[in-house]
Amino acid sequence: MNYVVIFKLLSVILWIMAGAFSLCMGVSVYYSSSSVVEAAALPYWVTCVAIAVFLALCIYFPSRRAAAKLYKKEAMCVVGIGWLACAALGALPFMLILGCSVGDAFFESSSGITTTGSSIFSSVENLPRSVLFWRALSQWIGGLGVVVFFVGILSYLGAGGKILYSNEMGTNSSEMESARVQTGVTFIIRLYMVLSLLCLILFKIFGMGWFDAFCHMFSTVSTGGFGSYDTSFGHFKSAPLEWTAIFFMFLGGVNFAVMLTLLRGKIGRVWRNTELRWYVGVIVISVLSISAVLVDFGEMGVSHLHYVVRTAAFQVVSVMTTTGFCTTDFQTWAPLAHIILFTLMIFGASSGSTAGGLKVARVALGAKSLLLNVEKSFRPHVVRTLRMNAHPVDEQESFSTENFIVLYFACFMVGIIMLSFFEVDLSFEGCITAVASSMSNVGPGLAEVGPVNNYGFMTEASKILLALLMIMGRLEFYAILALFMPSLWRKFE
Repeated sequence: MNYVVIFKLLSVILWIMAGAFSLCMGVSVYYSSSSVVEAAALPYWVTCVAIAVFLALCIYFPSRRAAAKLYKKEAMCVVGIGWLACAALGALPFMLILGCSVGDAFFESSSGITTTGSSIFSSVENLPRSVLFWRALSQWIGGLGVVVFFVGILSYLGAGGKILYSNEMGTNSSEMESARVQTGVTFIIRLYMVLSLLCLILFKIFGMGWFDAFCHMFSTVSTGGFGSYDTSFGHFKSAPLEWTAIFFMFLGGVNFAVMLTLLRGKIGRVWRNTELRWYVGVIVISVLSISAVLVDFGEMGVSHLHYVVRTAAFQVVSVMTTTGFCTTDFQTWAPLAHIILFTLMIFGASSGSTAGGLKVARVALGAKSLLLNVEKSFRPHVVRTLRMNAHPVDEQESFSTENFIVLYFACFMVGIIMLSFFEVDLSFEGCITAVASSMSNVGPGLAEVGPVNNYGFMTEASKILLALLMIMGRLEFYAILALFMPSLWRKFE
């Protein structure tokens, strides 16, 4: 294990966190003259920046001459430890400024950096604006992943960058059609920036103030879901803003490599993408189904149809892309709508996107494999080839997909058992959706953790458990589970 190169790359993560804290400190300086609460928060932001810089320097100087070689073991360590470090360091503002406990602060920080959007706060409107800005900014940073950001910055990584990219994004880097992963990741970061800028401008044009536009842009493009108001996105009561959010949440759930292919004008290749077609199809079917559930023919006429479709579309896209924004309390909807939303929560959006969940590609491949095995049960000699994106899928890829689905539901069951042990009064529905929401990085669940509720009532142990599930789900389990394998730390390659 090359510990020196691990420390060097972790120092870059800490520098990014220091830069993010500095931006929040700037927001605090801007509002401190007009807000007593913000003025009180400013010294703590200075402290957060100082701690982040100090830690970065402590691990950078001993490792600054590290060789550029990076193997898969080191990459797994950087990914896993890096995300845990970000969540731990990101908890500082909540502890210092708001006086949160360790469990509360770690939960809120993990929810931000993993783009989950769950919160322990019953009300966020009275929080300092710099803290609201940090909650949203942490999701924007986590949207593409801290790892992807520094892979895009450190050109010397070479082949090591490919390893980091594949571990972080959960997709094949060759899809980016670039000779070097460095170039491809740079394109992705530029696309992320462009989408962010467009979303910001449209939010401002359609009525948001600059502060709200920045915070909600951060949360929308990253499919995070943290808002500045207790009623989430429903605070604005604006159709143009909701449709804008729907559009950018949808794009956030699309594989970024697919978007780059589309920008290159290869429309035919994009249309052949199995995952994209499934993604669009599931959304359309879900919106139509929930719209049908919501329509009350005795009270709602044609004039309400736009509102019904818009509300259904917003919640479907928000849940499937694991954003977690809400415009209404869907806890009051019929059980069929709950079942659809819970299914979308498990599915998630596309691989190589900012969303969580199983990912549509795995669901599609798993469904095709299941149907093939059912057919083989009565036609044992049938020979068919599984295909994704018009290309055959080899047995190893199919086996890996099935393994991941088993691992997902194994962690899901263990999480439910542990949470029910820590929260003896939590309902069955609340327990299941709390775990599913955390693992899939969605945010709101149902029952006690529904869209108008929060996680603040839970014990410290429950919050730490759910925070760890958020991080595991964001990294697709392996990068965290690998840290507990003794063989990872041995000297052999």
